[in-house]
Amino acid sequence: MRYSRRRRQTSEEIETEQGERWLLTYADMITLLLGLFIILYAISKVDSKRLNDVAKDIRKGFGLNVSSLGLVIEGGSGILEDDTMVPKTQVFRLWERIGFALKSLKEKAKLKLGLAETEELKLTFFSSGIGSEDVLKTDPDLQFAFSQLAELSKGLDVDILIRVQIPYEQNIDKSKFQNSWDYHSHRASLLAEKLVNEYGVPKDSVSVQGYAQFQKSASADTPEKKAKEERIEILIRKKETNSNE
Repeated sequence: MRYSRRRRQTSEEIETEQGERWLLTYADMITLLLGLFIILYAISKVDSKRLNDVAKDIRKGFGLNVSSLGLVIEGGSGILEDDTMVPKTQVFRLWERIGFALKSLKEKAKLKLGLAETEELKLTFFSSGIGSEDVLKTDPDLQFAFSQLAELSKGLDVDILIRVQIPYEQNIDKSKFQNSWDYHSHRASLLAEKLVNEYGVPKDSVSVQGYAQFQKSASADTPEKKAKEERIEILIRKKETNSNE
């Protein structure tokens, strides 16, 4: 008797479970249908203003040109062109080309490349011996970078500003110079001369800037890290036009 009762209870439990199994399938189907209708509703109409705001925030995060938003696909109506779309500027195109040409230097952590919202392109080359007489002869990567910069900027209406960051400049004999500005300007001018005389960059497009002292970054918190920040900084901007002309 006990055995038959146990068997009967087990059979009833199995029948109950099988009878309620269809509820799981039904619930899954309803959930999927609800998700489908939500997606259909979401893509039925595009809020172009909100989409453009999101696109601007994304492009700012990547340091891209905010005024160039590209094309927006609007559900059911093909391609929507935004009124703020403008062709890519010279500096923006140069940023793209240099980033591709000097990819190997970026991978070796010898180059940092950035583009500010003010359309200013900044190239930072990490190289040792900037305080020596001819750093270009001892650094083939820097030679390659200068050749690519000269080639890619050819024909562009831009200004190129060169400056140097030498962490050990306090230990250098600067008796031949009036002050640190004079010394750093001299070191930068030697690089500018190379860029003009050996690589063919127009002289009227190149200028130099001298710092009063080495400018370390926030990450250079030890002497070892500071020493590795010896670098050449090149700023490229759209050439300013004289309004009196």
